[in-house]
Amino acid sequence: MNRVKKIIEIVLVGIIALSFIACENNQTTNKKEVKYTASLPIPEWDKEAKSRIDNYWSQWNDAKTDPISATKIGYAYSEELKDYDKAIKWYKYSNSMKPTGTNSNYMCYAYQMKKDYKTAIKWCENAIELGNDEALLLLGNAYTELKKYKESIKWIKKSYEKNNPDSAINLGYSYSKLGDYNNAEKWYKIAIKNNDYEAYKNISTLYNEKIKDNVKASAYAIAVINTKYSKSSVLNVLKNEMNIPNETIKKGYELQLNSDEFPIKYKGKLGLDDE
Repeated sequence: MNRVKKIIEIVLVGIIALSFIACENNQTTNKKEVKYTASLPIPEWDKEAKSRIDNYWSQWNDAKTDPISATKIGYAYSEELKDYDKAIKWYKYSNSMKPTGTNSNYMCYAYQMKKDYKTAIKWCENAIELGNDEALLLLGNAYTELKKYKESIKWIKKSYEKNNPDSAINLGYSYSKLGDYNNAEKWYKIAIKNNDYEAYKNISTLYNEKIKDNVKASAYAIAVINTKYSKSSVLNVLKNEMNIPNETIKKGYELQLNSDEFPIKYKGKLGLDDE
């Protein structure tokens, strides 16, 4: 149950922001739309993509002089087709017209999906230099995958300072891998205050495997029943994977029900065999 929460959701906010900026510049200066010249050849026409990516034909043509269109095609390859190699080609092509933090951030993500973490780090660092704060967490996660947990903590903390709520659970994970269970517990609880349901799962595992407190392990697992986790799946983990006896699970149920430590609580019946 103790898995790092990877930030794999990529949004088009950066691209949309670029579009709005371009529009504002056009309206306020009354200049013609800027056209860019790429130093790399445009990726070849893709018949399969034409049938699977919305507006592929028009975007492909626009991408000859527009880095935003090129980035959108790369994003579509990444998120719709899961073809990270072609996504990277389009991001690099877009960068050859106009380097942006958004492109570098997306390339960092794509290389992580390819498990090429060393190359991902280079692109994350580039994105950060270009002012992209989203890359801070991706950089931390890349170091986590390389088991360089002190370095991962350094960058994930910077992400947390930029108000990225997903940072807390990742800090908990990195601290747990370092064997610093007090800080792991602290950051998982911060994530829980931010309504991160996966943090309940992670802290439950921490209590079971490292801190050896199966009452709390049970309590945190039970609290999220009927959120993203079913009662049967939670009880299966507690009883069959963690080997926690029913009496201890019942104590965990009472703890989460009656303690202010738990922002959410499960109030239904557990349906244990000996109830």
